[in-house]
Amino acid sequence: MRRSRTAAVVAVAAGLMTATAGCGLIEDSEGVPAPSPDPAPPFAAQTVADEIAGFARAGGLPPGDTSTAGLPKGAWQKCVAPWKGDVPEADGADAFEATVLRSRQHDWEIVSSHAEHEVTYRTLAKRGWKLYARHHAAEGSGAGRTVSLTAVEDGCRLPARIRGDYEDPA
Repeated sequence: MRRSRTAAVVAVAAGLMTATAGCGLIEDSEGVPAPSPDPAPPFAAQTVADEIAGFARAGGLPPGDTSTAGLPKGAWQKCVAPWKGDVPEADGADAFEATVLRSRQHDWEIVSSHAEHEVTYRTLAKRGWKLYARHHAAEGSGAGRTVSLTAVEDGCRLPARIRGDYEDPA
């Protein structure tokens, strides 16, 4: 009799431990990862700009222009991270694709991908930003090619004059 009572008490205790562990009342240090002591850093325009410039360099693109000089002034510039550069004809397509690949390896997800005329379009997304990657092929022998990588934060109000340059036409 004593054995069956002990077995019953052990069974009830095991059931309670299972129920309370599932409710988070008992800590299960082996099954649940500890929260990170450091929150994810903000994904602000400067962080995005630095990331894009790093991908471009790693992809084989030359240093690019990250300014918005000559464009309309306004608050929209705080939610855009532009990069633009000229590349030799022979290296342009490969460096562009290597840069897009590097972006994808760092959690940017492809949203769309297509080509029209002499422009290759890749649009990627990550943490509230869209990255509009463009490879513009120029006609004629010896002509260079332009690559632009422009990240725009979701909800950013772009001036009508430049919206078409940054957004995906498809």
